[in-house]
Amino acid sequence: MKVCLAFYPIDDMGGIINHNEQLAAGLQEQGHFVETILLMPRESIPRNGVAGGRGTMSPHTYLEFDQRRGYSWPRQSCYAYRGRAKQATIEYLNSFDLIIWQVAVPTKRAENRGNVDWIDLYHDTVAKQIAVIHDGNFLASYPWLSVVADKLSGIACVHHCAYNSARNLSVPSALIFNPQDVSVTPDISETAFNLRNKGFLSVQTFKAWKHVPELVTAIPYTRNIECHLAGKGIDYYYLTSEDKCKWPGVWDKALRAGMQYHDVITNERRDELLRRLTCLVDPSWSHKYAKIGGHFNRVMIDAILQGAVPIGRPLGLGMGAGGDGELFVKNENCLVIPTDVPAHEYGEWLTVHCNMSYSKYESIISNGLELLKYFDRKTVAAEYLGLSTGDYVQYGSTSEEVVTASATAIVGFFNDKS
Repeated sequence: MKVCLAFYPIDDMGGIINHNEQLAAGLQEQGHFVETILLMPRESIPRNGVAGGRGTMSPHTYLEFDQRRGYSWPRQSCYAYRGRAKQATIEYLNSFDLIIWQVAVPTKRAENRGNVDWIDLYHDTVAKQIAVIHDGNFLASYPWLSVVADKLSGIACVHHCAYNSARNLSVPSALIFNPQDVSVTPDISETAFNLRNKGFLSVQTFKAWKHVPELVTAIPYTRNIECHLAGKGIDYYYLTSEDKCKWPGVWDKALRAGMQYHDVITNERRDELLRRLTCLVDPSWSHKYAKIGGHFNRVMIDAILQGAVPIGRPLGLGMGAGGDGELFVKNENCLVIPTDVPAHEYGEWLTVHCNMSYSKYESIISNGLELLKYFDRKTVAAEYLGLSTGDYVQYGSTSEEVVTASATAIVGFFNDKS
């Protein structure tokens, strides 16, 4: 098959980059042709394309990227869809057998105001189409997906939170986890365990529901463990800014306590640190998301692949009072830090977890490795193809809330010519 992985401009790609890279690889390993493109609300494409991240040249998408700024888009990977340019782009999309919308619909960026031409990209395209929901923000962030829902073969949801939110649309949907390269598994012998440093890495985009400031505040209360932090985002600036700091002194206190900050790192550097340390900490949680389902980050699986025990928060992992989530189970394939603990207790939990016994370590990683079959990029690629033909699905019904929010956005933003 000829498969298009389609993006609209967004402010923060985060883990979508890794999803796209691994999905492209999985599709290619099954013999399919894959192209990744950027769709732009313009009548023409900038001569030099669109600048983005510089660093890693992908062997799967043939695009250069970094985790913070996303892809750099050469001119030949960009397609305009405003006004006269729209028809040529539709004709190009119709050269594919399957379109996977990695950004499901355009967002409310200023450049999209007053432009409804994107709707025709779905309505006038004959290829099968799948939209991907990467988070639990569907109802809040892009309910106007409902306007093109009748043209979708299905919706792929990367975790339970996304999957449950998709029930608000009368479109076939499937729970298809983030694709990963699971071809190499870690050495979890006692000898290898003893060579690991007691400590953790935490890597993510610093935004509100990731709760990085909570973790940073707890670091001075840890004892004799290595504390590594990587990533960037709005909360990094709120932690470190002289003018707009929301948590005065917290960052500097953590640095004095030994926190090692690595800025944005490559996947290779991330894996190197995970192979060196006993644990990975995902501090994410959200009361709003937790009401819908678990919304763990893919780095939890990255940790298992490198032999580091994943540590999460109950609300982020979709856990009830008994500690059982939809995928992760406390003390079975992960460790947990309670959601509402003060900083000194948070720090103590980190210390205890990073100093676990070998028997506990071996048990958790062994159980974690059993999860990898759900994330194998070849399996995930096959599930996308299956979704396009009607497999693996649940059917929802379009809620009144979605209809109202969608109509408001179309009339008040995308149709706003002011």
